[in-house]
Amino acid sequence: MLRDGPATVRRLFRRSPVVLLSAALALLLAGWATVAYVRSDRGVPECVERVRLRVAAAPVVTPALDRIVRASVGAQPCVSIAVQARESAAVAAEVADGADVADAWVPESTFWLRRARAAGAFEVPGQGTSVASTPVVLAVTEPVARRLGWPAKPLTWRSLIGPKARDVGVGLPDPAVDPAGVGAVLGVRGLAAGERDPAASVAAVLRRLADRTFAPGDGGTLPAGSGLPGKAGAVATSEQAVLGHNALAGDDKLVAAYPEVAVPSLDLPYVVLPGADGPVREAAADFLANLLTVEARDALSGYGFRTTAGFPPAMPRDGRLSAEVREPVPLPAEETVTEALTGWSGVQRSARILTVLDISGSMAARVPGSDETRLGATLKAAREGSGLLLDNSELGVWVFSTKVDGDRDYREILPVGPLRTQRQRLVERLAAVRVKPKGGTGLYDTTLAAYRDARRHWTPGRINLVLVMTDGRNEDEDSIGRSRFLAELAELQDPRRPLPIVFIGLGRDIDADELRSIAEITGGQVFRTDQPSGIRQIFFSALADLSCLPPECRR
Repeated sequence: MLRDGPATVRRLFRRSPVVLLSAALALLLAGWATVAYVRSDRGVPECVERVRLRVAAAPVVTPALDRIVRASVGAQPCVSIAVQARESAAVAAEVADGADVADAWVPESTFWLRRARAAGAFEVPGQGTSVASTPVVLAVTEPVARRLGWPAKPLTWRSLIGPKARDVGVGLPDPAVDPAGVGAVLGVRGLAAGERDPAASVAAVLRRLADRTFAPGDGGTLPAGSGLPGKAGAVATSEQAVLGHNALAGDDKLVAAYPEVAVPSLDLPYVVLPGADGPVREAAADFLANLLTVEARDALSGYGFRTTAGFPPAMPRDGRLSAEVREPVPLPAEETVTEALTGWSGVQRSARILTVLDISGSMAARVPGSDETRLGATLKAAREGSGLLLDNSELGVWVFSTKVDGDRDYREILPVGPLRTQRQRLVERLAAVRVKPKGGTGLYDTTLAAYRDARRHWTPGRINLVLVMTDGRNEDEDSIGRSRFLAELAELQDPRRPLPIVFIGLGRDIDADELRSIAEITGGQVFRTDQPSGIRQIFFSALADLSCLPPECRR
């Protein structure tokens, strides 16, 4: 039978090729059915569409989320999930600029959702679904803790940052860019509520804390060595950060002081970002459901986070942290947070300044009694003025004349960013600035554009202002026009978010009354000098006037 097989096939093919093709098709279908059966038997369905879900997460929670993803492989068989560690400040800024950052986002705190919305990302939810929590604490070095009576008595925030506390230098991560710092500032306000003059008490405490403000560490972690940032005896941070620190610190462990007043916790909200739609949005919703399971809760607990109800992770038995249930405290209303951070900016004197420099043809004129040009003196003053600002201040630079960038009267030469990272770049960009020969002064269009940009990026916790250095008046006949310019500027005002324009007028050609009419709409000021060497003192005076707080407010 086997020997006759080939001959039989040849005879069949000669008689009818359709017979052979039909047999082959039958074999193919039988094979497909077998594979489908095997796949069904193994629980692996056919994927009509494969979906890739991108999750941007705060570095503190990324390892836990990544572990949850790896442990749940197969739960969403047609979905691949990529968790990327991203600093929340960067995500908030990029989302506000319309960038396609991710499909879902898990920042440390609702604070960052509000920051993104305030910067223009109005479709980002103002609240998310909390997947875990961790309280804000003051992490105290053990020598300081023992000096304050620990472990015989618990540490209190009142003894560390209360109105009458004097013995401990406490450091803060910059509250303008760190929700633990925000919590500490709100804690100070809560502790001062019963004082005879609460505002003065808050200002006094914040002035002490301002001396030890530091940039948040990488991913919100604390250094593993014995020293705390700013040579402090205690710092504001999260309970989860203290747990992580103590696990690696050997003998240099920290003791957590829990607040006795309402201080917002880090609530780790999960939100789906506006760009996610269709299958991606469904995958994001399914992943959230996974994050709320008992298994995911246990994984997050293993990384030091509390549950959304405040139940603690496993705690060491050394008494340095509390195993009591602590119900998470929500972030208060945005107006309350903004008011607290505005007070902070006053004592900290950190700023967000968009500086606008005139490069019109008249800026090539010589300063009387000097070999410098007006532009040269202005650039020197700008460099010196930046030296008055703290590293955590943010500064950007535009130049303007007429038709500097196509039909636009202005051009950005340095985007607004922390001076800590761009002082050298500032020097380089200023050194490259040149006068535009025969260029006029496009004052109206430039000032309005700069104000709109600064309004869109208004930042709590900073002295926000637009600084315009010019030697003339508006000379752009194609500009928006004075009346319309002033009307639109007035519409942009928001008393809860002060944004003054400060003019520094150089020489005798400026129209001081015109500049004053612009500045007054915004609560700003006009300074004029014939000798630009005085700009440095003008700049400092402007900052001092704009950052006054009781009981020393001069306005």
